[in-house]
Amino acid sequence: MKRCYLASENWQEGSAFLSEAESRHLVGVLRARAGERIEVLDGAGRVGTAEILEPNAKRTEVRILSQTTMEPQVPRRILAQALVREQQMDSLIQKAVELGVHEIWPLQTDHAVVKIRPADAAKKSARWQAIALSSCKQSGNPWLPIIAPVRKLTDALVDLREARGAACFGALQPGALPLPTYFGRLRQENCPQVTMFIGPEGDFSATEVAALLAAGVQPVTFGQRVLRAETAALFILAALEYAWMS
Repeated sequence: MKRCYLASENWQEGSAFLSEAESRHLVGVLRARAGERIEVLDGAGRVGTAEILEPNAKRTEVRILSQTTMEPQVPRRILAQALVREQQMDSLIQKAVELGVHEIWPLQTDHAVVKIRPADAAKKSARWQAIALSSCKQSGNPWLPIIAPVRKLTDALVDLREARGAACFGALQPGALPLPTYFGRLRQENCPQVTMFIGPEGDFSATEVAALLAAGVQPVTFGQRVLRAETAALFILAALEYAWMS
């Protein structure tokens, strides 16, 4: 069944209208027709079935036939990801949404190859948010993640002080806890939220590692292999999902 995004404020008794962007995709790309049933989601856990009343590339009218609200996924997952090259970052965001991430914090780090100018930051954030929405529709994930503005690691650590739950970072250093051990402990404690910091291809700098440790962020290891940054991000999200499923 085709899926569309319908913002929370547009869910109404009787008929509702899709945005121009959603209408254009539904009618122009997916070739939907009047009378066809589609799935709609609001990105905040609500999912419904709707019938297309009047397909229009600018403003498609639908009638909501049924709806349900999904339970929030536990624990809440925040991925604090060092910037990687554009194509890899786009793919990372897409796959992270499929794996149920709730927030993504793009980080400007010392060893990152990619540097985003302040003038380009808003455009980048909008692009990533659009990718996240597309991935929600493709995968059926009813929760649209928040893509935070690009910021420095030090700024993210300030915000971490207000966050609930636990935080960890992928580390190559000796003494890091194996992921199964760490996530198993968090599950036993019913941890409500996990913030996961992933460094760039060149890893976090010594200064950044010191800042992470000073903030109480737990170093964790992914095993003997050295993973690319985007692989590490998906690995840790999948490991967290598995820990709470098993």
